[in-house]
Amino acid sequence: MPQPARPDKAAQDGAETQAKIAAACLKLAAKFQEKAQRAAERVKAARSEDKRAMHRRRFELYGDAATELGDRARSMKSGARDRDD
Repeated sequence: MPQPARPDKAAQDGAETQAKIAAACLKLAAKFQEKAQRAAERVKAARSEDKRAMHRRRFELYGDAATELGDRARSMKSGARDRDD
């Protein structure tokens, strides 16, 4: 019969999983930041007001998403460090 997992092993596994999730969030935040930058460049290049508005809104959405994900990932990383100590 398999023995139940030790609490320290479970905590270590949880910390590793959380670190992987935080890294994935940071990677996605970087991608969103790149998309926001491209949208900002397209705002300047757009000729019609409708296109400028569309690209401006994309810039805002991608920028906000990148900021939220980055903040969340950083708080996850700092939370994992606090529990390890």
